[in-house]
Amino acid sequence: MGDTPSQFAKAFPPVDLGYAIHKPTYINITASGLSVAKYNNIRFAQPPVGDLRFRKPKTPPPQTHGVQDGSQYPSTDCVSSAYAGVPFPGLNGTTWGQEDCLFVNVQVPDGIKEGDQVPVLHWIHGSGYAFGSKDTVGITVDPEGLFDNLRKSDEKFIFVTSNYRLGLYGWMSSPEEDMAANIGLHDSITAVQWTRDHISKFGGSPERITVIGQSAGAGIINLMLTSYGGSGKLPFSQVRFDIPDNYSLSTDSDVMENYVYNEVLKAAGCPDLACLRTASSDVLKAANHHLIVEVPTGTGGASFGPGIGFSPAVDGNIVPEEPMILLEQGRFHKEVQRVLAANTAFEGNGLSTDSNMPEAFPGYVRINFPTASNETIQRIQNLFPFPPDKPERLAWDWLTSIVYACHSTTITKAYGSKAYRYVMRIPPATHALDLTYFFFVDNQTTPVVSYDVARQSQEYLYQFLLGKGDKGDASLLPSPKYPAWPPYGTNFHTMDIVEHGFELKTDPWETNGICRTLIDIVKDPENGN
Repeated sequence: MGDTPSQFAKAFPPVDLGYAIHKPTYINITASGLSVAKYNNIRFAQPPVGDLRFRKPKTPPPQTHGVQDGSQYPSTDCVSSAYAGVPFPGLNGTTWGQEDCLFVNVQVPDGIKEGDQVPVLHWIHGSGYAFGSKDTVGITVDPEGLFDNLRKSDEKFIFVTSNYRLGLYGWMSSPEEDMAANIGLHDSITAVQWTRDHISKFGGSPERITVIGQSAGAGIINLMLTSYGGSGKLPFSQVRFDIPDNYSLSTDSDVMENYVYNEVLKAAGCPDLACLRTASSDVLKAANHHLIVEVPTGTGGASFGPGIGFSPAVDGNIVPEEPMILLEQGRFHKEVQRVLAANTAFEGNGLSTDSNMPEAFPGYVRINFPTASNETIQRIQNLFPFPPDKPERLAWDWLTSIVYACHSTTITKAYGSKAYRYVMRIPPATHALDLTYFFFVDNQTTPVVSYDVARQSQEYLYQFLLGKGDKGDASLLPSPKYPAWPPYGTNFHTMDIVEHGFELKTDPWETNGICRTLIDIVKDPENGN
């Protein structure tokens, strides 16, 4: 931390952003000897405190004098509360972070300079809209394994990560109050816009930005693709999803939003928004902890907090409708050049320990479809046959489909010939397993069943990132020894990732009619509200 070693000063000079000058926080050396400069803790917006609480991020960032290296911030994590049941020992059941948290990190390999116009990968972290950061907390990735396997200068890329507000700070709102909805989504779009505006100064191309996210991060990107019903222009050209985490959003969420808002008022001991906006940071942090850690109801693993939890909401503005409906209606950003979406085969496994199925199943459905009739619930149940000795599979398969897989399927179906899709099936094929393959570093850091499958995964990711497709039908084919990966298209092409490699299949969530049925239910005014 601190001063950049003199031997790297020429390779990684200070970058003048106009409002601040940044030099590397430190230099990392990968296993193959590649030097990577890490420019950490760069502001992309004004601190969201005081009157800026519960409002969209304000730009430009504040002017800062002198050369910055980001080391003055021991942590820039947004206020995070991790429910005791999440698999992060030492963090689960705790609360940490700060409100002044709108920062990005930029990683630049040696050999890239201003004007090179290399591609950019911008990561948006996951972890249930409640915790996590651009650094190494929660579900995140490290590009070291990808950097370590750069073979030619034209394969180099820049890696950016960003924060967004979490819990009540980013996902609590009331349509009746002077506050923005979906603040975490606005934060994330603003962060990617920062990348578009400033990445050329690091050597990146503003026209070659791929946003990538997993879980809640992918859910945010899903909302970006359908933001404002497709109006305007997004600040990126490609999308790479790892498991979009969006519980089906109610088509009339005002009542649910107000319920969450009122629970926040009670937890903070406040009568109104003015009180929340002026409350001490300790009061809000305690309220966030109470509502996420001590009374976690949420939506069966997709989010945490009271009622529907702290999560995206249909607001009639940036989120005008449930994304699956907008995609079906053609109200999405068609200027995006390519999309890669995915899910693991058993996303929902373990998210429920309730073996009282099917008796308890209506409660799961009515979290977001309160008026669902018994007939509708039976219609849904019929989609998910379960073995008699494993009744909880009913809830697991429902959550796999409605929270994750059907968002992935609907995205790739909408983008058709510009979309690619895979399903991770290597056991246990549960949430986030695919990240260890696409971002493989070594078997100690990212243990995998097959080194060959990890390298194969990274080769496909390279080709997608670089905007290449080596066949006339735009198939990804990074090597003759790998199978061609055709676009999703009208044949619903999907790659299954199994122990011995990639296998071309057909999307079962589409061919079995699962997503079609669930979308019809979402659209039904009697059962979708």
